[in-house]
Amino acid sequence: MRKGDEKRQEMLTVAERLFCLKGYEATSVQDILNVLHISKGGFYHHFASKEELLNTLFYQRAEKALAQVEEKLAKDSDIMSRLNKLLYGYLPLRQEEADFVAMLLPMMEKPEGRALRLCYQEALMETFLPALQRELALAQDADVILPATADVEDVILHLLNQCWGDVASLLLACAKKAQKPDAAALLSILHKYRRSVERLLDAPFGSVEIIRLQEWDEVSEELIRRLMLSAQE
Repeated sequence: MRKGDEKRQEMLTVAERLFCLKGYEATSVQDILNVLHISKGGFYHHFASKEELLNTLFYQRAEKALAQVEEKLAKDSDIMSRLNKLLYGYLPLRQEEADFVAMLLPMMEKPEGRALRLCYQEALMETFLPALQRELALAQDADVILPATADVEDVILHLLNQCWGDVASLLLACAKKAQKPDAAALLSILHKYRRSVERLLDAPFGSVEIIRLQEWDEVSEELIRRLMLSAQE
């Protein structure tokens, strides 16, 4: 890695740590500069704004998530298991994403937060689309699924974006009431999107899994705890 690339990556690493620690809005470019001991000129040589830096982080996190999925797929030959691993890896509602999602959630109710969420979703879609196309082609060749529409991959990814948006809204509502997410409400959201994906693919009932409920109990509690702390600050 060239020296300029190393400095750019160092900025991204420090910025992500500060965003997760203090919150995106509470972290200024100057805060990042103070940690790195560089000038504003050094920062703006690599990024036009704090927003551009965050958007770069979106793509890095999406690429990291896909790399983790691909590592698991290399050890799995079951068609539906592979597809479920990909869908699960796409949704940023896993334990390893808790810090980053907790940083994003407080902004999602604000106008500027919606734009940031869309940027994150775009990064996820661009990164995961080729892999989803590949896995669906394998599943179709094996007669495991029979997609009824062209470009079904785009539709599925849009559905997953809506799914995690609905889950995020549920988390925010629960944090305001200082309570855990109602299991029935979560299951209702999951059932709706899981069945939608199954219908699009003409996949067997119950064959699609997009969130693992056991892990979700831990993740949701952690996210709500952080949201409540953020509201108190």
